[in-house]
Amino acid sequence: MNSENAQSFGSIIGLKQEYEERYIVLHQHIFPEVLECIHRSNISDYSIFLLDGILFSHMVYTGGDYEADMETIGNDTPTKEWWKLTDPMQYPLECRKKNEWWAGLETWFIAGNKFHHITKVFRYAFYLPVSSDIIERTSGCFAQDTAFIETHQDLQCLKIFKGVDCLYLYLETSQPMETPDLFHAVCRELNTTVLPQAMKEVFHTELKTSGSVSEKKKVFVTGCFDLLHSGHIAFLQEAETYGDVYVSIGSDANVHYLKGRYPVNTQEERKYMLDALSCVKNCIINSGWGYIDFEKELRDIMPDFFVVNEDGHTPAKQALCMEMGIEYKVLKRIPHGELPVRSTTMLRTECTIPFRIDLAGGWLDQPFVSEFYPGPVLTISIEPTIEFNERSGMSSSTRRKAIELWRNEIPHGDAEQLARMLFSFENPPGTKEVAGSQDSLGIVLPGLNKLDYDGRYWPEKITSIHDESTLTWIENSLNLVTLGPRVSSYSVIANTKIDMESAKSLSEAAEDCWKAILKKDIQAFGDAFRRSFDAQVTMFPNMVDEEIIQTIEQYKDRAWGWKLSGAGGGGYLIMVSHEPIEGAMQIKIRRKNNF
Repeated sequence: MNSENAQSFGSIIGLKQEYEERYIVLHQHIFPEVLECIHRSNISDYSIFLLDGILFSHMVYTGGDYEADMETIGNDTPTKEWWKLTDPMQYPLECRKKNEWWAGLETWFIAGNKFHHITKVFRYAFYLPVSSDIIERTSGCFAQDTAFIETHQDLQCLKIFKGVDCLYLYLETSQPMETPDLFHAVCRELNTTVLPQAMKEVFHTELKTSGSVSEKKKVFVTGCFDLLHSGHIAFLQEAETYGDVYVSIGSDANVHYLKGRYPVNTQEERKYMLDALSCVKNCIINSGWGYIDFEKELRDIMPDFFVVNEDGHTPAKQALCMEMGIEYKVLKRIPHGELPVRSTTMLRTECTIPFRIDLAGGWLDQPFVSEFYPGPVLTISIEPTIEFNERSGMSSSTRRKAIELWRNEIPHGDAEQLARMLFSFENPPGTKEVAGSQDSLGIVLPGLNKLDYDGRYWPEKITSIHDESTLTWIENSLNLVTLGPRVSSYSVIANTKIDMESAKSLSEAAEDCWKAILKKDIQAFGDAFRRSFDAQVTMFPNMVDEEIIQTIEQYKDRAWGWKLSGAGGGGYLIMVSHEPIEGAMQIKIRRKNNF
């Protein structure tokens, strides 16, 4: 290495807001092999700073063949694996040049004192918005009077990089910087009254992760982990960046109790496969029962972190962690590299047959309700991008019949006729409890559908909306929080109170919901959404319990309206909000002719 010929580089890239915390944690636990590759490639000083969704990097290169060293980094296998984790969190900026991922910045000014070697360096980066005429000045004009640098004896170097409408300042000091005097001097030289904004350092090549095994934190993960796939591995590898991963899996008996079916692989097989993974410290089988079957194991391990995927997040898990003082982390599904998003449901069925959500009016497809007062049911067909729970009001039982009938996809043809076929297949002659036709129609008909019922099993009229802006608006308005699947012994039909007044309230709320969606009125949508749910609960009190009511209370201040995903007394709490709700999932509506 030749420090006398060192070159400085600055670059910027966008960071997606929802990944900021995870990006920082990942860089606090960077792969050691990645650091080794950086040093081998003659990079002696590399920092990354963050401010308002923009990452700024500063790098010092001391080698003699920059292109060759960068090629070495690009071909390094651990580094490419690291980029597969971090690249989905970033987005390139418009100012980048062709073939750039990080946009390179022009080095505008460099100055520093020739002090003796210091053992401690304090690094800082600042963002300074400036006018175009300042940016177009030459660094020589700025350097005409740089005596102020000599007056700051703690200052080791000052580097300024040129952005589109801003400057990025990087500096090093021998002591913590506590006064803005330097910034005032810089701003006077640049003839601007705007002071630089401090950026947060999220990575430096000298930052170390925990050195010994005993210092590593404990990470708790729970789930079924049946049919182990790439999505599981990507999730567990990311969980490992927080510390040693302890996986606690549901027993075969409890999986059957919750999902109505046994897992394909037994609990011992699932434990064996998870224990074989290098990213798993230990796998244990839960001894408890119900949806919080892992409580004993959680208290035995007492981890630092409880990590879940967004479709595994529930308020009950979060509340338990708060009680025990465990940090709760919700991760979004990010597939490994170019691999597709995977879930056990997708592997189990190997199909694209959708689920469905009834937005309003649910139960009016049953003659014993609509005979009191006719009205519509609003449904949307949902792509299987999320591993939805069984018996959670997403028409999973009807979907299973569709899979039995058509295997892995809905065939081409007249959609209403196909829905009639599915309805008849699910309800053969002699069926005592007929499944409502909104289930088969909601699955088969793409987009948003208004099904008008008048006391019969099949709607008298079907109105469909395929307008892209409307469907996107609905997707952006809905947030799903997992409440836990419906247990086998559940019955929603008990203790019902169905009369004309309640059926009329349900019908009117559904009509108002339809009008609000067409107008894209989020507040009216939420109000009608909630009134539809209230009318359902009036008729079927068993739809809710005390835990669900408490969860609604927890979220109601963040939503215009709410309801359950179905009549399941569990599953998902769906909320209408003008912005994403932390810890909630968002769905993808199936578009027309997207089979």
